[in-house]
Formats: sequence, structure tokens, C-alpha cells
Amino acid sequence: MATKQYIAKYHQLKQIYERELGKEIADITWYRVVATLKQHFNFNVLGSDANKIVETFAGFKRRYGSFTGRGEGFSERWQAFRHFYEMDAQYQGGEFLKLLAEHLKINLDDVPRSTRYYWFEKAGLSFSAENIYHCKDLALVAFIAAKWAINRRPQPIKSATISVLTLAL
Repeated sequence: MATKQYIAKYHQLKQIYERELGKEIADITWYRVVATLKQHFNFNVLGSDANKIVETFAGFKRRYGSFTGRGEGFSERWQAFRHFYEMDAQYQGGEFLKLLAEHLKINLDDVPRSTRYYWFEKAGLSFSAENIYHCKDLALVAFIAAKWAINRRPQPIKSATISVLTLAL
């Protein structure tokens, strides 16, 4: 059974989320958001960092729309984010792209130049190969780039049975 303190904080966090998101949400949606936060962010409604986590998550959701924590490839994208976020380092833009390509197992030559700029732009940064960036800022670039990398991978053929192939003829 939830305590009065828990219920009050739960509703307060929902209001913070709605304010940051810029719209009201259904109670079931908020329930799912809390479940996602608990699964991926070690979230505790009564935790001292609960407000900050909710604000940050809502900001990502407002900015990127499909930032739900449930979509295909989210775990891999989240892993890329955490990989760079947990580093305490700074990199030049070009150096970071090489590290990112290595982490995502992509060939940097296959990434159009405009796409690289797009990754940084979506993360709220301006790209320059010579600029120095902190890894905490680059983590969001990695999250965005991971989606691109996942979408570019060859998709497995779902069915190659003879019966399906004969239907195509």
C-alpha cells in the first residue's frame, strides 16, 4: 500500500512532467513513464533526484518525441548514451566521431557529412571537428547517432520459405 507521502510525490512528479512536456497526460501514460524510469534510470519516486530525473526525461521526450524507453533499439541507444556519459573526458569533434563510429561499429565514411551535423544539431550543439566537447554533452549525440546506425543495418529476411517465394511468381 502506498503511503500518503508517496502518493503526493507521485502526483507532484506527474505535474512536473506535464509542465516540462507542455501538455497533460493520462494517468496510465504516467504509470508507464514511471515504469520506464524505474527500469532504465534506477528511479525512486521518493528519491532526492526524482524531480531532476523527471524534468530531464520530459525534456528528452519533448525534444525527441519517441523517447519512450520502449522502442526497438532503445537499449542499444541507451547503452551508447551511457558509454559516453559515464566518461570524464573531453574530445575534439573529429576525434569523438571516430570513437563513436568504433563504438557503434559503423564506417564513418558511410555517414554523410550533413548527417554528422544533424546529430550535433539535434543534441543542441554546433559541430566543428576542432571544437572541444565534454563527454556529458556528447552522450546525447551518441544516442541520436545510434538510432541512425540501427536503421542502417541490414534487416534480416523474415521468410524465405519456398511457399512464399512461389506466391511471388
